[in-house]
Amino acid sequence: MLKSNTVNKIIAVALAVTLWAYVITVVNPPETRVVRGVPVRFTNLDILEGRRLTVASDVSYSIELTVKGKRADLAKLTADDFSATVDLRGWQKGETSIPVDVGGPDSVSIDAKRPSRISLNIEDLVSVSKPMRIEYSEPFESGSEPGFVSMVPDHIEVSGAKSQVDGVDYIRVLVDSGDLRRTPSTLNVAAQPMDFGGEPFYQRLGLSQSEVEVTAMLCSVRRVPLRVDLTGEVAQTLEVTGLDIPKNVYIRGSESAVNGVTSLSAAPIDISGVELTSTIALQIALPEGVELADASAGIGVGISIKGIATKEFSFSSSEISAEGTPEGFAAHINTSDITVRVFGDESVISSLSKEDITVYVDLSGMAPSEETADLPARVRSEKQLRRAETSPETVFLNIYEYEGADGEGTATGGALGGSPPGGEAGATGGAVSSGALSSGALSGGDR
Repeated sequence: MLKSNTVNKIIAVALAVTLWAYVITVVNPPETRVVRGVPVRFTNLDILEGRRLTVASDVSYSIELTVKGKRADLAKLTADDFSATVDLRGWQKGETSIPVDVGGPDSVSIDAKRPSRISLNIEDLVSVSKPMRIEYSEPFESGSEPGFVSMVPDHIEVSGAKSQVDGVDYIRVLVDSGDLRRTPSTLNVAAQPMDFGGEPFYQRLGLSQSEVEVTAMLCSVRRVPLRVDLTGEVAQTLEVTGLDIPKNVYIRGSESAVNGVTSLSAAPIDISGVELTSTIALQIALPEGVELADASAGIGVGISIKGIATKEFSFSSSEISAEGTPEGFAAHINTSDITVRVFGDESVISSLSKEDITVYVDLSGMAPSEETADLPARVRSEKQLRRAETSPETVFLNIYEYEGADGEGTATGGALGGSPPGGEAGATGGAVSSGALSSGALSGGDR
């Protein structure tokens, strides 16, 4: 009897082992499975950023794992059951490859991970203030536009890896056009970094402010006459070749405010200091409740400037002609010398010589006198000069009777037939009689 019980126990144990082996190998056998899309998380990023470094990355990293376990256990697994981390502690600036640490449920084993390392670029952590720009979701009807716009804060700092921050052009504040009213209202609007192509910038960046308070109103727009006065003159070596003076200006505000404005005036514009072609901004006094509309933003006077070439020549008294001397009389030039400065296009001035210029005084209508006369110095040339200046501006001379044979004669310099009253001929200048200079009339006349 005892022997029979022992045999039964042995048989029972054998059956149990056989059943267990059947379940393990047939019903729930061990299997291998690939789990994809396990997200990679950075650890100790705060320590890296404390050293003013950060990861330059515009993607989210993920890996795939090969795991082994029971069929029943594997069937229930998802990517969220596993962890994949990259420890940033201690890494330096530059491109590097960092190992990925993985973990998962105790019921399975991890046989492989792909990739086993993540390539990263560690850069300087910077913070830069970027310009803010308000944009509107839809255009406004003609005669209306937003006005009296203000934003709080007035700037936003973008922080992150230097290469990524450098890729941000501006911060867009996109206002829903339908939210504006005819009276001022305040809206909370999201701040969005934008790249240089005008597209949203979705890389990992920090903003000092994620929302902006925008205060604005929908305004009426009106065009009114504008008065602009110019004062002064440009330098002598410059020439104004064009002026673009606005005759009207666009303003905006409430309908009653803009309808109350009939005309506006700008502060006078002094062009004496202008040296280059440019636009001079206008300062326009606006009544309360009115501001410049978008169409007149940056309104100014456009001035086109052209450089003028210049050259100087020196003429002695004997080289100064006296024209229109009464017959039988001569003129004695008392001014020792005169400097002539001419202005014109480079193509003319570069080839201009002293022989191309005549310096003279016009004695027409002058009566002989022992007193010294003071007459304007004049310049004439067949070349196309823009203008000429002399220093001094006047010539001192005497007109006296010429004591030559037959009472008249000509000379080209020095003392003439007799001596001028009160002095020796040629002492301080030359004497020229009528007809001493024969020069044809020049195109453009005297300068």
